[in-house]
Amino acid sequence: MSKYINSTAGSVRFILKEPNSDKITPIIFDFSFGRGKRLKCATGFKIHPKFWDSKNQRIRAVSTISNREEVNAKLRDIETSFIKSVSFHHNQGNDIDRKFLKQIFSNLTNRIENESEDKSIDFFEYADGFTEDKQRHIDKTKTITLSKITLRAYKQTIKKLKAYSKSYDPNLDFDSINLEFYYSFIHYLENEGLSLNTIGKHLKNLIAILNRATEEGINTNLAFQHREFRRVSENTTSIYLTTHEIEKLEKKDLSDKPLHEKARDIFLIGYYTGQRVSDYNGLGINNIRTFEGRSVFEIVQQKTSKTVYIPIHPKLTTIFKKRYKGKMPSKMPEQLINKYIKEVARSVKINEDVFVTRTIGGKKNTDSIKKYKLIGTHTARRSFCTNAYLSKMPVIDIMAISGHTTEKEFYKYIKVSSQERAIKIADSAFFQ
Repeated sequence: MSKYINSTAGSVRFILKEPNSDKITPIIFDFSFGRGKRLKCATGFKIHPKFWDSKNQRIRAVSTISNREEVNAKLRDIETSFIKSVSFHHNQGNDIDRKFLKQIFSNLTNRIENESEDKSIDFFEYADGFTEDKQRHIDKTKTITLSKITLRAYKQTIKKLKAYSKSYDPNLDFDSINLEFYYSFIHYLENEGLSLNTIGKHLKNLIAILNRATEEGINTNLAFQHREFRRVSENTTSIYLTTHEIEKLEKKDLSDKPLHEKARDIFLIGYYTGQRVSDYNGLGINNIRTFEGRSVFEIVQQKTSKTVYIPIHPKLTTIFKKRYKGKMPSKMPEQLINKYIKEVARSVKINEDVFVTRTIGGKKNTDSIKKYKLIGTHTARRSFCTNAYLSKMPVIDIMAISGHTTEKEFYKYIKVSSQERAIKIADSAFFQ
C-alpha cells in the first residue's frame, strides 16, 4: 500500500436543473476538474425544489419521502466513487477530459450513455446557471457592490437574448451562435433603440458566457471567436471641470439646501482624492492615517483591490471642520449625488454647450447639451486627473493616486486638448 496521499482538485456538486420550479425537477451531477474540465449530467433522480437542501446538496428530512435515505445514500456513493476513480486516473497520469469523465460516470451508474441519460445543457440553461453561480459567490463572500452591478448586467443581457430568441430564433442554442446570429442580434438591439455602447456591453457579456461555457466543455462551437464577432463601441463625450469651475462649486453657499450641500461636498471629496465613487462616497475617520505628521487617506480600491494613499487636501479639512464637526459626510445614494450636483452646477452657470455624438438605433446623432447635464459622480475623478496633469504633477504620481496601471490607459482617460498639451510641453525645461 502506498504511503503517499493522492489527491485531486476535482469537486462534485448536486444541483437542481430548475431550482425555482414549482414542479419536480432533475437532480444534476456537476463535476469540475481543473480549468476547462467540467461535466454535468442527470442522476436519474427527481425532486420538488421545496424538498431539496441546497446547502447540503441532499433531500431534506421529510416524512412524506419514503426513500429519502436511499436516494441520499446513492448520491453519496456516486460522489465518493466518482472522486476516487478520477483521482486514481489522475495520479496515473491519464488525460482527464470531459469524454473520459462521462465514461467514468456512465460506468459508475451502470447506464448506457445516450441523450436521454446524459442530456446536454442548452444555452439558456447554462446562462441562467452562470448568473446563479455568480449570485452564490456574492452571497458567500459578501462581494462589493460593483460585482452586484456586473451580475445585473449579465441578467439584462440574458433577458435581451431570450426576447431575441422568442422573436427571431426559438431554437437559439450554442450551435446557432455564429456570425449570422451576431449581426442579426445587433440589428435587433438597434431596433430596440439601444446605443452602440450599450449593444457593445451586451456583446461583451455574451462573449464572457460563451468563453466560460467553452472552458467547461459545455460549448464546442467556436464561431464566437471569429475576429468579426467582437464588442462594438464608440468614444463617448466625457467632460471634466476646470479648476475655475471647481472653485465656483466650492464657493456656492448651499446652507439652505442641506442635501445639495452634502452632494457637492462628497463630489469635492471625489475631486480631491481622484477616486471612483465606490471608493470616495462613504469615507470615514477609519480611512485616515498619519505619516510623518501628514494626514492621508488610506483607501483599498474596490475595483482593483489596490491600496492607495492620498494626502488630505487642506480644502477638504476645512469642509470637514466647518460642516461635519471634523468628520466626513455620510454615504449618499449615487443617483442622488448625480441629481443634486447637476442642479448645483446649473446654479453656478456651468452651462457651456457641449456637442455629443452617439449612435442610437444604428444612426449617428449629434446633439448640443449643456455641460452641467453631463456632470456626474465620475466627473470628479476625471477632473482630478486632468487638472493634476495640467498643473504639471508627474504622471507617475497621478497614476499612483488614481490607480491607472499604464500611461497609455491614463492618457486615454484624461481630457486634454491639443492646445492645452502644447502649452504644458512648452513649459518644460527643454523649451526654456
